[in-house]
Amino acid sequence: HLIFTDTEKLSCALQSSDCCLQDVFCAAEAIIYHFRRIQVVQDNEGLTEKPILPRLRRPPRRYESNTIPVNYASCEDFYQKQYVETLEIIINMLQTRFTQKNFKMLCEVENFILNISNKSPDGSNDYIKTIMDFCHDDIDIERLKSEAFMISDFFKVVINTNQMKIKLITKISTVCEIGQQMFQEFDKLIRLYLTIPITTATSERAFSALNRVKNTLRNSMTQSRLNHCLLAHIYKEKLDKIDRNQIMSTFISSNEQRQALFRLML
Repeated sequence: HLIFTDTEKLSCALQSSDCCLQDVFCAAEAIIYHFRRIQVVQDNEGLTEKPILPRLRRPPRRYESNTIPVNYASCEDFYQKQYVETLEIIINMLQTRFTQKNFKMLCEVENFILNISNKSPDGSNDYIKTIMDFCHDDIDIERLKSEAFMISDFFKVVINTNQMKIKLITKISTVCEIGQQMFQEFDKLIRLYLTIPITTATSERAFSALNRVKNTLRNSMTQSRLNHCLLAHIYKEKLDKIDRNQIMSTFISSNEQRQALFRLML
């Protein structure tokens, strides 16, 4: 119960639509550090009630083998073995999931986006190599260099003019809707970054929905209908704001046959 309560908190945090890559990394590192700490006997005392050693039961004769059952000296030894093994498995899985080879590069890309939104670059070319490794030929690097020296000034003006109640840009979502036309290469970089599933939970949920729709309706669904269903799922918040009566009216009034059939619905 103690272990899965913490992992459930991590899962809920990762599924938030406002979660960014740095939040994911910090949350995973915090859980791993917490599990490492409570693996120590002194730190896990008092977390649960005093354990009781279960009654030793002999297996049925048909299941008997040459394996000698292990006799534990105390109930603490019995449960500690299971406790430590469970924590070790979870820690290894978290480290495998969040220490992939491209994870560091994506963190550097995110830091670059946030840093140049708050201050001009210092002239170092280290970030250029990271961007080139990340986007290859998708972005004009020379144009991105020239844009980088103007972006921070642009956001300062926007924040002061629009009276945004922030002093420092700390989230990618803050810069997504601003300066798309003026800083086209910077906008491309943000779009490429946000298409990667591990950088935002929104795309993770979109792929999960795609998997459910594809498996459930794949016998009767064409690729065109699948694309339409996926777009409707991605933009469901905008769809909720559309007037359904207006859509029905436009559909029915498009030709005379529909008007004759659905006239009473207008």
